[in-house]
Amino acid sequence: MPTWIETVGVSTLWVVAIVRVPQGIRSREQRPLWFALVTIALAMSMHLDPVTAVLAHLVPSAHWVDLTTHLFSIVDAAAVLWFILQAAGRPRPATVVFGTAFAVMTALVLLDMGAPPHARNQIAPSTATPSVPDSYWWIFFAFHLAADTTCGLVCWSQGRRGAPRLLRYGLRLFGTGLLLASLLWILKLAYLHTRSAACASLFSPVTGVEALFLATGAALPVLSRIRTHRQHQKAFRDLAPLWRDLTAAAPDVIFGPGNRLLSAATPLQLRLYRRVIEIRDAMIALRSYVTPAALDLAHQHPASGHSAEAHLTACWLTAALHARQGGRTPQPQAANLAGPGAQDLTEEIHHLLQVAAAYRSPSVQVYKTSLLETARRENNQHRE
Repeated sequence: MPTWIETVGVSTLWVVAIVRVPQGIRSREQRPLWFALVTIALAMSMHLDPVTAVLAHLVPSAHWVDLTTHLFSIVDAAAVLWFILQAAGRPRPATVVFGTAFAVMTALVLLDMGAPPHARNQIAPSTATPSVPDSYWWIFFAFHLAADTTCGLVCWSQGRRGAPRLLRYGLRLFGTGLLLASLLWILKLAYLHTRSAACASLFSPVTGVEALFLATGAALPVLSRIRTHRQHQKAFRDLAPLWRDLTAAAPDVIFGPGNRLLSAATPLQLRLYRRVIEIRDAMIALRSYVTPAALDLAHQHPASGHSAEAHLTACWLTAALHARQGGRTPQPQAANLAGPGAQDLTEEIHHLLQVAAAYRSPSVQVYKTSLLETARRENNQHRE
């Protein structure tokens, strides 16, 4: 299997970690997982050849490079375990997690110091090559295997709960990446027992695939935010024609004077929320202009391609705007024109988008024509 997968996977992991910096800093809930992502990327990077080459210039010997990398990976595994347990709402005392990690690190240092002089802390192809004892590797791999398996299972269990779909998939992919890390430690234990080159050849590609799963799992929530942002952009645009007509007839509902620079600096979600409120306030202000005759005509007019509620609302808004522009005096409105109550902002936006679509539809234009013809006949009757 190609070893370049490891470089691609780790690079992708870093890209996702950097993209998620704003969310990791701002969101208290997302911060533990972001820290876990960064520490995993750091630990993986320390095994790449360019990084080890730099470390070789900074650390006196290759032996100390290996030992330092191993000790850091223990800290990394403990940190990832603690971060994921915190993010999943299963907190464990830091003293337990990091105390265990410290005990493992102490054992590795003592085993290294008690070993015969050796140039590298690597599994020697032959037992005749001086190196650390096998107990060093058993402790090292067992700690990683336990930590990564626990993290992977926790992520999978969280991915089964009632979270948004992309978040569930993201947790499952992230958990799969961590379970692939467990597979890596099992392969290393197998290599320790057999010294088989077939096992060693899988280390790099499994690490790369692990990194790609972790990166994809961490990227899915970002994709979800991008999709939500685009949906908000589309909703903001689609509500614009209705908003312009309503606020032109009822300008008092606008929160403040239009300022393009200030508007551009305002988050899109807040601008959309304000637009929804201003549309609703304008509807309340204009409903007193709807006459019983216009409302009866709206009930009689067939809804074509739109829900009956949205079509009726679009019709009476059209009638109200026409009456407001014609200088009609507002009258108390006995009919309930509030429409269905929304449970949240998403439902409210969905309903107003239906109204906005109906407002621009040919069927409402036909209603407007019928309304004008009725008003014209009434005027002619009055003159007669």
